[in-house]
Amino acid sequence: MKRYLLIFLATWLVTTSILVGAGIIIDPYRIFHPPWVRDDYFLQNTRIQASGVINHVEFDSIILGTSMAANFSPDEASKLFKEEFVNISLDGSSQSERAIVLEHALKNRKISKVIYSLDGFGKAPIDSRPIAPYTYLYDDSLINDIHIYSYDVSNLKYLFCQNIFYSERSSCPETRSLETLTEWASNKDHSMRFGGLDKWLSAKNNGQIKEALIEIANSIEKIETGTIPPSEPLKIQAALEERSESFNDYLLKFVIDHPETDFYLFFPPYSRLRYAIWKQSDPNAFQVYVETLRMVVNETSKYPNVIIYGFDDQSFLDDLANYKDTSHYSPEYNSRILTWIKNGEHQLTPKNLENYISAITSKAEHYSVIDIGHEIKKYMDSDA
Repeated sequence: MKRYLLIFLATWLVTTSILVGAGIIIDPYRIFHPPWVRDDYFLQNTRIQASGVINHVEFDSIILGTSMAANFSPDEASKLFKEEFVNISLDGSSQSERAIVLEHALKNRKISKVIYSLDGFGKAPIDSRPIAPYTYLYDDSLINDIHIYSYDVSNLKYLFCQNIFYSERSSCPETRSLETLTEWASNKDHSMRFGGLDKWLSAKNNGQIKEALIEIANSIEKIETGTIPPSEPLKIQAALEERSESFNDYLLKFVIDHPETDFYLFFPPYSRLRYAIWKQSDPNAFQVYVETLRMVVNETSKYPNVIIYGFDDQSFLDDLANYKDTSHYSPEYNSRILTWIKNGEHQLTPKNLENYISAITSKAEHYSVIDIGHEIKKYMDSDA
């Protein structure tokens, strides 16, 4: 019995060593080295892949945000700013997740510029976030990075992916170039929903559209029945305190600690419909947003290496054709935002902030949520 156990353990140890060793040699996430024996590709799980980009790609500037920043072209940013950009945005990420990636980048590279989307506020513990299983990739130890190939057996599929030992491409369909690592706009499920409300409605079974239609319906019901919640100053203050703590701990500290790095922070321009829903049916949510603007602009005004941008006063927010749901804008505007940032347009400062808030408040108040709701109802009735 003891002999069989020893044989089993020895076989397991040899097999594991071979697989882990092969994983490190091929290193699909380039955690340990650039491509030696495989093609030059990147993998779509940016919460893992960002570590490999930071470790083994030549760059000096980064784009880091949520899906709102995912469609920024690093090549376009590089040409505009005369720097070498990479986009390592994490879809749906909290600021706490991005802080792990940002700290790793600032520790290991001389970073000239950071373009960063101001969303994902909140103090949820990191162990509840999607990056939790991979935080060891961003610590100071290289040894524990072996876990990515020893613990996560799903990564073994890349042993049979575009390398000198096995060149079959079909085993790794998720590979990307560095330029397209984070972008989602080329995906038909997303791109087909740009073009107007009728495009949304023809994709009404899409999860994001279902969520948007429910949000619109609930908003209209509150407006028409007069059940709009009253102002709750204590609730607003509590939300703002949480956002302030998140901003200070997960972003502002890096601005302070790295005065040699320029930080370009922008509030993603959600559709006017989104802001109108907040303003007209959930004024507490709108007020939290307004107070967040004030908090961020006032806190950062002390530091010369950070600039805040806001685009909510622009007319493109009014046209649903520019959005695939109430939040996500066309990649055309990612390109425009890069140009605006490069040219210093649409900056928010303590001097112009109150005029900006007055303008976006008025636009949100006068945008017709009801009319859009009636269009949706008419479509749904005719489709029934």
